[in-house]
Amino acid sequence: MPEVRRERRGAALWLTIDREKRRNALNEAVLGALRAGVADARIEDGIRAVVITGAGKVFCAGGDLKPDANGDPFRIDPAEVDNPVVGLFRAIIDCAVPVIARVNGHALAGGFGLVCACDFAIASQSAKLGTPESRIGLFPMMILPWMLRTIPRRKLLEICVTGEPITAAEALAHGILNHVVPHDQLDAKVDALTAAIVASSPAAIRMGRRALAMMDTQRLDASLEYAQRVLPQMARTEDAREGFRAFNEKRAPVWTGR
Repeated sequence: MPEVRRERRGAALWLTIDREKRRNALNEAVLGALRAGVADARIEDGIRAVVITGAGKVFCAGGDLKPDANGDPFRIDPAEVDNPVVGLFRAIIDCAVPVIARVNGHALAGGFGLVCACDFAIASQSAKLGTPESRIGLFPMMILPWMLRTIPRRKLLEICVTGEPITAAEALAHGILNHVVPHDQLDAKVDALTAAIVASSPAAIRMGRRALAMMDTQRLDASLEYAQRVLPQMARTEDAREGFRAFNEKRAPVWTGR
């Protein structure tokens, strides 16, 4: 049985980590399957969002640290350019569509990093999030770049140093999550977000996500220069022309993603 299940739900591709007995811990196979699933999401196939979640009651407990773990993410292969965790994160950056974390339960260590790496995160109100690495002599190094971009610095350091988890409500208050809902409303909230994505231009979303990633690493003057170069290109897309026509004709646009 595959450790990551793929399922098409309307316009969304769902990727479910299916290692319930291991609390959906990450190993090389899981990271590779998630990376492949994210990379395979294509607008041309009608996919407008990727949803990552976990089987059962846990989203993801981080890297598999069991003595009998097969393919733990801490191994280093000098022949590989990227660690498997980095490979997944790069795939999320390059994905053609937004990636949503459906946080059905606790998200710890690498699982917390995965939440931070996704574009959106919707959590069950019973979920807890944290980085317990310092309790076993480590620091959340591989996920730190994404945490720095998602969590206020003082709260980030507190989470990393103490190893204490925070509640979903606390994570929402710090802007780490987009929404927190009762567990039985989780799917409805994910579906509502997917529907909102579908209503928007896929070309604009794709170009906008790339611009956001670029501006994240630039100084203000460089971001302004980049913005004024990208906007005219965006205005020439088929989606932009269709959007203007639909607005003037007072109808819903029909997006092509081009």
